[in-house]
Amino acid sequence: MQSLAIEYLYHSSLRHSEKTAIYHDGKEITFGELWSQALLLADVLKTLFGSDSAPVAISIPKSIHAVKAISAVQLAGYVFVPVDTNVPPARREIMLKELGEHHLIEYAEGGFTVDGREIALKANGGPEETSGLEKSLMGSLAGRASGEPLYVMFTSGTTGVPKGVTVSNLSVINYIEWAADTYDVNHEEVIGNQSPLFFDHFIFDMYMTFARGCSLHIIPEKFYRFPGTLVDYLIENRVTLTFFVPSVYTHLVALNLLDCSKELSLKKLLFAGEPMPLKILKKLRELFPDALLTNLYGPTEATVDATYWIFGDELGGLEKVPIGQPCRNVKIIILDDNGRPIYEKDKTGEICIGGLGVSPGYWNNPELTKEKFIQNPEHSYYRDIFYRSGDLGYLSSGDGLLYLVGRKDHQFKHLGQRIEPGDVENALLKAEFVETCSVQYDAENSEIVAFFSASAPVASGELRRHLASALPNYMIPRRYVQLETFPLTANKKIDRKMLWASYVRGLNKTRETEKK
Repeated sequence: MQSLAIEYLYHSSLRHSEKTAIYHDGKEITFGELWSQALLLADVLKTLFGSDSAPVAISIPKSIHAVKAISAVQLAGYVFVPVDTNVPPARREIMLKELGEHHLIEYAEGGFTVDGREIALKANGGPEETSGLEKSLMGSLAGRASGEPLYVMFTSGTTGVPKGVTVSNLSVINYIEWAADTYDVNHEEVIGNQSPLFFDHFIFDMYMTFARGCSLHIIPEKFYRFPGTLVDYLIENRVTLTFFVPSVYTHLVALNLLDCSKELSLKKLLFAGEPMPLKILKKLRELFPDALLTNLYGPTEATVDATYWIFGDELGGLEKVPIGQPCRNVKIIILDDNGRPIYEKDKTGEICIGGLGVSPGYWNNPELTKEKFIQNPEHSYYRDIFYRSGDLGYLSSGDGLLYLVGRKDHQFKHLGQRIEPGDVENALLKAEFVETCSVQYDAENSEIVAFFSASAPVASGELRRHLASALPNYMIPRRYVQLETFPLTANKKIDRKMLWASYVRGLNKTRETEKK
């Protein structure tokens, strides 16, 4: 097996030199061109940085130029760090401060800038012009170990401070090899990208393209703002594989935009990042009877995904959507509140992840690393690190699969009872008219609040009657807020913080009006 993830692009530049690797917003680039241009940029970086091992932040909108920069940073032997170009300046400064010493690559129409100054590439980039650079740069990478860091990806921290997850070359190679084998990906695949650069689904999209010589369509954000045009794009470009968050599929199904499924070339629908509503999953099976449907689960700290399940004939009888079984070279244990392994089936605890995909820790943050990455509590014979995910789940005695319940930090106590919002959300989603929902707790007023969207107005009494047949009385929300659309994060997940802030503002405004 190869040692470095960038070798995927090297091999595809030889096997598929003239094939288009990436399409974006009317532009395209072949594997050969991408490799040559990455070599040229890497040569400049190597000259500027020398033996400096500081990470390189890449603040470029998702594009062909961003992929060139990511590839060049690896070729030059540095760690890359994707940065959200739309992040507020204050948060950006916090992220860069967490990195410590670093370099920064940006792009404007005139070309790349490094640490604030424009750079000029030495040549236009034909293979014959870069053969010497290839030999030199690849030679300097020969001694790199696969366990060395490949990238740092920032995720939200519970304290409000972003945390930089470090991921190694070995972890990405292990994941991509597993995914390519499991989903039978080859050079004929056309991947439709949804995730932003700084979300680890992009790692799947980009490295799968490099590894198997696929074609990657970086679908511009404008198509997600107008979902009808997104479907048109998928049809026109014959996209065969999508790895979207469930919210995107849910929106398309709710608007009946996938009813033209026979016109689509989709053969593989992957989803992860948040729970997939069961009725949406069943509708996808109805629309795509012969397609591969697979649910994946995994925090950034576990290198994209740690568990998966491919749905077969059992889908029709499911009452909940499983996150399945461990991916290759992954081990899952479930811990109780005292940090002891749970071996009993159907008992909920914290999901902990071990194996080749586990991050070595948080960049420049040993304290948090020590808290979240623990020695396997099952033994102390050798170093065997597991990541405490903060996610709650259980192993089912019925089918032997792992099920996700929710988050430890989303749990709340109401009327003396500990409640997991996911249980209430699952019950709500079983109502035929509910499309999307999110349940939160108003601690100040001791009320459970259910936010939901539906195709037509729904009375709160109707929802209460529906929930009364599925939940104990103490779990039934008191307030119901119907929305036309949910606020979404850049990753297209439901933005719980923004949703709650908007609700509180509305509540306070109502109270002020009542006082008058």
